[in-house]
Amino acid sequence: MKHKQQDPLEKERFLRSKLDEYHVDVPDFPMKSEKTKGDRLIAFLASPTENPLEKLILTVNGVTMLKLAPIGLVMGLTILQFLIFF
Repeated sequence: MKHKQQDPLEKERFLRSKLDEYHVDVPDFPMKSEKTKGDRLIAFLASPTENPLEKLILTVNGVTMLKLAPIGLVMGLTILQFLIFF
């Protein structure tokens, strides 16, 4: 069963007559083609990113933390190995 599309301006004769006075030509323009998965992957890989360490580098305490964090990590792993294997 086909439904007849109703005109919302059917009861508004004045508004319908005013709208019918105007004619708009919409130019035909080419649509963008859909991007392929490869194009989207390349765009993702090539997009700029935010530096996660930038906020730490801007402060004196952050620079100190960046210098001492690897030393603390190595010391922690060394102690962990001694506890596990001995």
